[in-house]
Amino acid sequence: NYVIHSPPTLVLVCTPRKTRMERDYRFYAAQAAATGLLISAVKFPLNAGSFTSVVSQLELASVVMLMNHVPGAGLLGSFAAILGVKATVDEADASSVSRTNKLVMLGGAGLLCLGLFVDKRGIKIFG
Repeated sequence: NYVIHSPPTLVLVCTPRKTRMERDYRFYAAQAAATGLLISAVKFPLNAGSFTSVVSQLELASVVMLMNHVPGAGLLGSFAAILGVKATVDEADASSVSRTNKLVMLGGAGLLCLGLFVDKRGIKIFG
């Protein structure tokens, strides 16, 4: 007396394919701001307990929030950019060219984040 057990069957459920998300100016502005903040966060040293470490972690958190379209990401990103500008100005060992590039990048990212935050509140900035 042999009993043959069949392997568990795999049931495939067919679901309709999701439509592609509409990508407007806010999507591209958020990606550009996230890129600027991410580059700035990678450049800061991660010394435990230092001000630049806190700024770097705040910038990384705002990057993740911007890329996932979390509400309030624009406000946090602009705040992180302001703190990043302060940390960049306070750096003593940076050359003037790299400092200028970093300030321009952070300023642009901060303005994009602030524009995203204000635009979400009903004041049209980008279009």
